[in-house]
Amino acid sequence: MSQIVIIGGGQAGGAAALALRRHGATGAITLIGREPLPPYERPALSKGLLLGETPFDRLVVLSEAVAAEQAITLRLGTTVTAIDRAAQTVTTDAGDVLPYGTLILATGGRARELPGLAPDGRDIFAIRTAADARGIRTRMTRSRSLLVIGGGWLGLEVAASARKMGLDVTLVEAGPRLCGRVLPPVVSAILADLHTRRGVDLRLGDAPVALASTGTGSVTARLASGADLAADMAVVAVGLTVEDDLARAAGLATADGILTDPAGRTEDPAIFAIGDVARTPHPALGMAARLESWQMANLQAEAAARAILNLPVPPAETPWFWSDQYDLNLQILGLPDMAAQPIRRGSPETGRGSLLWLDPAERLRAVIALNAPRDIA
Repeated sequence: MSQIVIIGGGQAGGAAALALRRHGATGAITLIGREPLPPYERPALSKGLLLGETPFDRLVVLSEAVAAEQAITLRLGTTVTAIDRAAQTVTTDAGDVLPYGTLILATGGRARELPGLAPDGRDIFAIRTAADARGIRTRMTRSRSLLVIGGGWLGLEVAASARKMGLDVTLVEAGPRLCGRVLPPVVSAILADLHTRRGVDLRLGDAPVALASTGTGSVTARLASGADLAADMAVVAVGLTVEDDLARAAGLATADGILTDPAGRTEDPAIFAIGDVARTPHPALGMAARLESWQMANLQAEAAARAILNLPVPPAETPWFWSDQYDLNLQILGLPDMAAQPIRRGSPETGRGSLLWLDPAERLRAVIALNAPRDIA
């Protein structure tokens, strides 16, 4: 088998390399990662790693020792600058040209930036990498207050971690409610109540128009409402900008992500895309979507490895997401219908129960479970 090259040193890329070997790939496999670290999982960055409770080694998907055992070449701290589809080669920032028989794009994304709110890594931070999480933790240990920009999963988890460390936290969300894109209003309200009770100052329906470091160990923000905020430090957690630039420059079809079939194949039969960067059809959703989740990274890595080796690809699973905030474990199976009325099980409004959505044929379509993991099981 000709060489397989994987671009992307995150969870999806590492899982794909291991799946290829597990399913019998015998040719050369090279994984190229921009970070100097081996492939690792990201969910703990805003929780266990940020709190110092989870050592980095526990997040590693493909260690250098295992890579050596499996004859997988890791080229870390390396950026791919171009893909030549006709020659089937990739070029790195060091000027090296590597041939491939099959190419897997697992390039993920970078922390989204807002105009005028750029992180400086000193007082203002993004959170996407282990280095980001470590920098935030170090800064938190000498801070008393934190400003979080963004009321999605990542911002809420950072806020919860900071409160656990004893910091005063103000969270600003431009939308009228928390996690408005993925949660129905009743669950957004439960999260708002949870964070308010834990001491977070929520500023919903407002957005920063300016954010700056004072140069003296603090930050200031001006909101659209005209309010001025001050804190020792800030974390900007406003989502992800997908890294599909390489694919687009190589002429592959993209639409906020690289377009693939259910097995991760792009329009070029020699190139696959998996993980956060892939926009893939999901039968359970009835549409193509780019789903940023731990589960999808693993499933898409497995599907692509099987397809590359001409093995049967298992059917797509229902999307599953989770978040841990304080003592709340929230899990989502499927995508809830925001306009439909769910069935209530237990007492979800008090943080212990589930909401269930049915389709017109009265088949289960989605579940949101709050401290009710057995309902998901």
